[in-house]
Amino acid sequence: MDKRQTTPWAWIPTLYMAEGAPYFAVNTLAMLFLSEMGLSNTDVALYTSWMYLPWVIKPFWSPILDLFGSKKMWVVVMQFIVAIALGGVAFTAPCDFWLNASLAFFWLCAFASATHDIAADGLYILALDTNQQSFFVGIRNTFYRISTVLCQWGCLVLAGQLFEQNTVDGMDVIPAHASAWSTVFYIMAIAFLFLSVYHFAFLPNDKKRLEIGRTSDDEMLSVETYGRTSQNGRTSQNGTDAQNTLGLDGIVASLKNNFKSFFAKFTGRELILALLFIFTYRLGEAQLGKIAQLFLKDTYENGGLGLSLTDVGNIYGLVGVIALMTGGVLGGIAVSRYGLKKMMFPMLLFMNIPNVVYIFLSSTQTAFLPTIYIMVAIEQFGYGFGFTAFILYLVYISQGKYSTTHYAICTGLMALGMMIPGMIAGYMQETLGYTNFFVWVCICTIPPFFIA
Repeated sequence: MDKRQTTPWAWIPTLYMAEGAPYFAVNTLAMLFLSEMGLSNTDVALYTSWMYLPWVIKPFWSPILDLFGSKKMWVVVMQFIVAIALGGVAFTAPCDFWLNASLAFFWLCAFASATHDIAADGLYILALDTNQQSFFVGIRNTFYRISTVLCQWGCLVLAGQLFEQNTVDGMDVIPAHASAWSTVFYIMAIAFLFLSVYHFAFLPNDKKRLEIGRTSDDEMLSVETYGRTSQNGRTSQNGTDAQNTLGLDGIVASLKNNFKSFFAKFTGRELILALLFIFTYRLGEAQLGKIAQLFLKDTYENGGLGLSLTDVGNIYGLVGVIALMTGGVLGGIAVSRYGLKKMMFPMLLFMNIPNVVYIFLSSTQTAFLPTIYIMVAIEQFGYGFGFTAFILYLVYISQGKYSTTHYAICTGLMALGMMIPGMIAGYMQETLGYTNFFVWVCICTIPPFFIA
């Protein structure tokens, strides 16, 4: 690793803000943008759920990145591609062909975002020693959350304010929505263009590549671990580039070995239960997450609450995010004090029971904002509290020789467990109506209780 003198404070905050923003652009802003542009909930949920695919397959292409270029190069290039993608959405939003173009650009943004995750986390490991990694882990998480607030609150509030300024009584609202969202995505594109230039200048270089080889017992190392270990169990010092050691065939063999070693950790019954638990833990939340914000902004006549984008941003992007983070912190404290085994069932309850607040909101269709704020905060707090147990469960079953790669496999399976239920969420909502859909969501939270 070419250790530049640049302080980590100069690049870690901006790097992890850049990691969070495109994820939320694809998974939150895209959903509301498509809805405001006139798509049905069925189409919105289907299209945006497909955008989870890059995170599902990330474990497959993560090692391949190491064959071509450095971590810094991938970070800078992916940020530039995110800028192009968001600029493309902004440019085509007012056009007649906006739908096909925006979906293509959001897909591009999704793949760039998932690839950026790989490169950024790899650079973090290679650029910092163990003490620095421990010190900055809280800093990186904080700035990732700041990007959450900026996207889910700042961008939504801005889009809502611009829409209200551009709207004239009696006019078609779609052009006003297109103009408002176009401005938001242009701003994001310019920000990412700036970040790509900034990080080109300030990110540390990682020109020295570390060797991918075999462990002493002749088992293939995961590519994700090669920044820390080599053939003799120590960091390689010879700077051998990946393509000069194993090449693509070796990467494929390594992937096969990593997946084989992961599934070999379980007996047949244990594997089935583990996979079922991963796929069902967020079965209800995967569907709720695709519809909740659409419900808040849908018209009163359609069964929604008729809130503005500004209100949705304040409720979900500010109050909701604060409640989510608070729940996550307290969940971590609870597990550290009482242990995961003892807390798993209570945390499942905390995560899933608060979903009933949407049954209340949809059946009463209350317009009293403080009530809506409180209900959403309760649900998000419970989700944050309960989700902590799920993450720690994934860490637990990933333990072993290839823990980094096995955890990547688990997160890919987790993303698949979000993608598939999310695809049908819009159809289920439009078939059942909002209240019955939220009842259905609560029913979907039952299976993991029997598996846990």
